[in-house]
Amino acid sequence: MESQISKLLTKEALSLLREVGPLDGSADVLKLITTLRKAGHDPELVTIVVNQARLRHRAIAKFGEFSNELLFTEAGLEQATRLPIAALHAQRFRDSQIKSVTDLGCGIAADAMAFAALGIQVTAVEQDPDTAALASFNLANFPDARVLNMSAEDSEIKSEALFFDPARRDLSRKSKTHTRLNPEDFSPNLNWVFEMAKEYPTGVKLSPAFDHDLIPEASEAIWVSHNGDLVEVLLWFGTLATKGQRSALLLKDGQRFEFVADPSISALVDRPKKYIFEPDNALIRSHLMGEFANQNGLTLLAPSIAYLSAEERIESPWVKAYEVVDQLPLDIKILRKALAAREIGELEIKKRGIDLTPEELRPQLKLKGKNAATLILTKVDGVRAAFICYNLNR
Repeated sequence: MESQISKLLTKEALSLLREVGPLDGSADVLKLITTLRKAGHDPELVTIVVNQARLRHRAIAKFGEFSNELLFTEAGLEQATRLPIAALHAQRFRDSQIKSVTDLGCGIAADAMAFAALGIQVTAVEQDPDTAALASFNLANFPDARVLNMSAEDSEIKSEALFFDPARRDLSRKSKTHTRLNPEDFSPNLNWVFEMAKEYPTGVKLSPAFDHDLIPEASEAIWVSHNGDLVEVLLWFGTLATKGQRSALLLKDGQRFEFVADPSISALVDRPKKYIFEPDNALIRSHLMGEFANQNGLTLLAPSIAYLSAEERIESPWVKAYEVVDQLPLDIKILRKALAAREIGELEIKKRGIDLTPEELRPQLKLKGKNAATLILTKVDGVRAAFICYNLNR
C-alpha cells in the first residue's frame, strides 16, 4: 500500500500544496477540503495536503519564508532546529575548517541544510523511511548532500566530523516514577554518541533540561536562548570545543550575546530591594546565574529561586527588570485591596517557588481599573510574598 509520504511526494500533491499555501488556525479547513474534493481531487490526497499545509504554517516560526519550500512530519517539525540556531551550528563547523559532516539522526534535515548552505559536504542519516524521504526532498537543491535511510549505529563514517540530534525514545510504557532521562533513553544511545565523539570532532544537540551530571566534563556546553525561548544545550567535542567551557548564548532581535562563567559559583541571598530581575532561562539552566549576579551586584531573593534583586537598575539583555512599588504577604484579601487602591485592571502575574497558579489567582483578585502592573509571587525567608511592580521592559 502506498504510504502517505509517497503520495505527498507526487507531482499532483506538491502542485496542490503550492496552490493551497500555508494554513493558519483561522482557515476554514472543512470548507477547503469540500472545495478540493468537489474539484475532483482524491479525498485521501486532499487530507494529506491540508495536513502538510498546516505544518508549513507552523514551521514559519522556525524556518521563516523557507517553510514554503520544505516538507515536514509532525515529530520532525517538533524536533527540528530553528533556522538561526542551525546556522550557528554550521558556522562552528566552518570556522573549524571542517569540510564534511555526517548528520546522524538528521530528521527532516534542518541542520543538514544549514551545513550544506555553507558549502560543507553532508551525509544525512535517518532511520525512519518516511522522514528520510522528506529529508531527501528538503536537501534536493544541495548537490553535496545525500541522505541514507539507516540507523546511526550502522553507518560507515567517511566524513571529518559528526553531528547528532538524538531523539527521546518512547517512554510511555515505562514506570510513572521514571523521571530522570538516562543515556539509553535516547536514540541513538548517548553512551555510544559520546564514545564516537572521542574519535571525531562532534556536535550534539540536546534538550536544555538535559541533566548536567550526564554532560561529559571535557565537552564544551552552551545553553541557547532564542527570542525568549530556551531551545537547546549544544555540546561540542574535540577540535570543535573549548574544553570544559560552560556558557549561555542569547539570540535576541538579530543580536547575539554570550556569557561564559563558572557554574560552581553561587549568588548571595539578601533582602528584597528596589528592583527585581528575572534572568533569561539560558542563564538559569546553565547554572551561570550565580557568577552573573555577583558580577552585576545582584542578590537572590531566596535560595534556589531564580529572582534577583538590587537597589540600582541594571541594563542587560540577560534580565527583565521590574521596579517594586509594594511588598505584601501572599494573602488574597490584602492583594485585592492593594490592587484596587492602585486601580490595577491589567495585571501580569509571575511566580517562582509558589504552588498557586496565575489562573487560580486572577479571578479572585477582581481586577478593575485603568492602570497596569506586574505581580511577582515568590518566597522570602521561607514565607510566601507578593511584589506589586512596574514592568520596565515594555
